[in-house]
Order: sequence, then structure tokens, then C-alpha cells
Amino acid sequence: MKNVLFVIPFLGKTGAERVVYNLVNNIDRSKYTPFIVLYAQDDHRNSLLKELNKNVTVEYLNVRGRARYNFHRILFGLRSICQKHRIDTLLISDGTANAFVSPFLFLFGHKIKKIARESNLPSLYEKNKIAKVLYSLCYKNYDAIIAQSDDMFNDLTGKMGLPEDKVIKINNPLDLKKIRRDMLLISEFELPKNKINLLTIGRLTYQKGFDILLKAFSSINYNNYHLTIVGNGEDRAKLHALAEQYSLNNNVTFIEEVDNPYSLMKQADIFISCSRWEGYPNVVIEALACGIPVLANNYPGGIGEIINNGINGIVCDISCQLESALESISQLSPVIFDEEPINNIFRMYEGIY
Repeated sequence: MKNVLFVIPFLGKTGAERVVYNLVNNIDRSKYTPFIVLYAQDDHRNSLLKELNKNVTVEYLNVRGRARYNFHRILFGLRSICQKHRIDTLLISDGTANAFVSPFLFLFGHKIKKIARESNLPSLYEKNKIAKVLYSLCYKNYDAIIAQSDDMFNDLTGKMGLPEDKVIKINNPLDLKKIRRDMLLISEFELPKNKINLLTIGRLTYQKGFDILLKAFSSINYNNYHLTIVGNGEDRAKLHALAEQYSLNNNVTFIEEVDNPYSLMKQADIFISCSRWEGYPNVVIEALACGIPVLANNYPGGIGEIINNGINGIVCDISCQLESALESISQLSPVIFDEEPINNIFRMYEGIY
């Protein structure tokens, strides 16, 4: 039996946090005992804790304020927890923690396997020579680095110069049992009955490209469509203003982050992913698992590995091809979701613990 420690700042609704949640809740308990380390106790930011399997031990580092000012708490707290629980494998799923801990991994002893999970596209920083050096320095001390997509793998090995034998591509896992269960629950929100419902979900930030979507939506004949945008974030006021500027208030609804997005997905006709870039878009896989075709912007970060163009969705330049893509996607056959690749993902992770 191996003891596996998962490190993530918080366990909430972001993509990286849901990945850790899915890995822990679906780990083979006949072979592995999972532990989780979080930065601090925070009911709001750790909203997924209440859904975590009850027999999982959760430890806290008591980080106060910004992580960079809590280096000693993170480093020595992790080492203490590893010793306390006799950890065999350490998996860190946070870039800041990966960087902080990397130069001092020798303090954890050579018997612990150290794994870093990358969550961003390194090519975003390729013009920054310092960032390139830091990537190389930070990751050289890990036994394995997990990349979520082909784009990320190519960035890490090609543009950042990491050795290919250390980088392993594993797509993000899903908790299909949870999705199937939550789909059947009654949603707290009801999408319009007399429209073609377009749904998009994500943090309201520049990266997610909702401004691109609103501008494109305003330029098409949208009378038969209703767009629902779900999420919170720093660009909320700006996006509301854009919807008003484009006179979309009758055809666009903003909903704050919901606990159960799957009951909303079940009501939608088309899911839209309009990001400028992604590490690997979990929400796209989740939408497909709910049986909804996906219309996606042609962004870097794994979308080409998920969408089989013309089969389960359409990949396009949303800024200028939204209307034609909506017409094309309406002609697709119902989405058939293959669960076997998802089950393989859990086995691939367990193969490197």
C-alpha cells in the first residue's frame, strides 16, 4: 500500500482543484491511501471538501496571505506532513508551490517520489528568458512532470527544454459518477424553453474570452438564441456593460457560480468554450459527458484532442465564424461519449504514483 500526498492551495471549483478532487475520490484504495494538503481552512474556497470521500485525511499548512510570504510554512509544513504520514509519493498541483519547493526537495529524502503537475501553457512565457530558465531550474529536481495536453507537452519539452523522459502527458480526469448523478438533480436555474440555449461556464477573466463571445454574438441574427454565462470573476462588471452596449440584455443571462453545473448543462442545446487559451479545458469534457455538442474557439491547450470536428462539436474562430458554426453544429448527430479513455486516465496516474 502506497501513501500518496496531493498538494493544492485550495479545493474549490477551479480546473486544477477539480482534477485533484477527481483523482483522490477515484483512487484505487486497495493499492493507495490518499492524503491532501491545503494552504488554509476556508469554507468558501474549499467548497469541494464536503463532497470528498469521508475517509481521506486533509492537512492544512496555515498559510496566511500570499504564498510567497509563507515559504517556511509551505516547505517545512510539507516535509513534516510527509514524515508524519510516511508518504511514498508527493504530487504538487500548483505552479507556485512547485517553484518554492523544488530547490529543497532533497530535504524530503530520496525515497519519496516527487511529481509536479503543470497547469499552464509555458509558451505564454516563452518570450521571457528568465521564465524559461526558471522552468528548467524548478522542474529539474522532480522525478516526473505531468502535462495535460499535447500542446503543453510540446511547450515543456520543446520551448522550455525539459527532458522528454521526465514529462508525461496525461489528460485531465473526470468523476463520471458524480456528473451522471448531478445531471439528474433539479437545477436552481431554468433555461428558456422557447430558445436555442447556448451555455458557457468559467471565471469571468480575460483568458476565458467572454468579451470575444459577446461581440460575436451581437453581430449575428440572435433572436432564436439565448446565451447563459455562468461564473464569477474580475471582469463581471465589464462583461455586463458589454452586454448592455451591444443591446443583448434580452438574450443574455449572467448567473453566478453554481454548485451543480451539470443540471444546467443537461438543459442546454450547445456548450460554448470561447477561451483565448487553456491548459486543458475540463468544462468541455464535462459538457460532452452530459451529451452536449461543443462549439469551441480555436485556442491552444488541448481543444483539438477533445473535439472531433464535425462529430461531437465544431472548432472555429468564434470572433468571425460564430454564426456559420452554430448552423453547422445544429446538424450534428447526438453526442456519444466514450467513457473508456476517462477510466484509462486514472490508471495512467496510478501507474506513476
